Amino acid sequence: MAGTWTSQNKVLPGAYINIKTNAPLSITPGERGIVILLQEMSVGAVGDIYTITATENDYPTGSTAADKLLVNEALKCAKTVLVYNLGIAHNAEAITTSLVALRTLIFNTLAYPYEGVTYDANKLAIATWIEAMREDEGVKVQAVLADYVGDYEGVINVTQSIELSDATTLTAAQVTAWVAGVTAGANINKSNTGQKYVGAVDVMPRMTKNEMETAITEGKFIFKVDTVQNVTAVYDINSLTTISVDKGKQFTKNKVIRTLDGINNDIVEIFESNYIGKVNNNTDGRSLLRATLIEYFNELQRLSAIQNFLPEDVTVTKGIDSDAVVIECYIQPVDSVEKMYITVNLF
Repeated sequence: MAGTWTSQNKVLPGAYINIKTNAPLSITPGERGIVILLQEMSVGAVGDIYTITATENDYPTGSTAADKLLVNEALKCAKTVLVYNLGIAHNAEAITTSLVALRTLIFNTLAYPYEGVTYDANKLAIATWIEAMREDEGVKVQAVLADYVGDYEGVINVTQSIELSDATTLTAAQVTAWVAGVTAGANINKSNTGQKYVGAVDVMPRMTKNEMETAITEGKFIFKVDTVQNVTAVYDINSLTTISVDKGKQFTKNKVIRTLDGINNDIVEIFESNYIGKVNNNTDGRSLLRATLIEYFNELQRLSAIQNFLPEDVTVTKGIDSDAVVIECYIQPVDSVEKMYITVNLF
């Protein structure tokens, strides 16, 4: 089991991890690249899940090009897309049922390619579920929604349409598939700022510099197009806009979130696979756990996912209960170079 903790009062064995601005955790990158696409399908049974990769798929017989459109957009950057069949005309009950089914699946991002008043309640339900998964279950996943003011690091807000080279126009809701793919497919030491949207030739609406600045401050994931029709992501951010002591500005950056999420997931995996119930809670056992974490953080530093790490930044001490340990890690995630301030002096 996993999740966050305030006091040492947990009942179930597991790794309970808090990630805060002043003491973030980090650990080696797990395997990424899996997208969940909640989508209406013209064929197949409601509730079915189809696994699609670049080379293999299990689409139901009779699937149309429209059924496959958004999967193909996600696969431009993702490794695997799991399509959850919402049926022909889904409702709130279908969304609730889908979220129950997704609780046991392993994935990185979830895309819901629908927008408008009809779907507002569904987007709220998805965002609420994502927060519960992240905070209560310790499952660090993100949702990509259209025109949704999430103000949360677990939700990415897409607000523009995209035109493809074959003249197909994707709504902002449909663009969530590509954003989910590029987010899931990115390693923890990579930023998607400036990432090219392959196959795209325009973005609607185009924004001025001032409009882009406003959109960024409002937590929107936006695009721009250059003079040769290259469409790129302006800034790899999520919808978080409310900055606090526990969640500083770096929590708005998806690259940092990927690092922190990878840390959470990998610490849980290491603890549950190698330590829980297998190592004595004595000085030797705690030293072994600390050595493993130090080795892992050193690998993250080698990958340039974190920086300035020293072995002294990890402590493992005995908890209040005889079977508990308390781990404190002081880790500095590496951000990417995305702003340059240049002074040119003439003489």
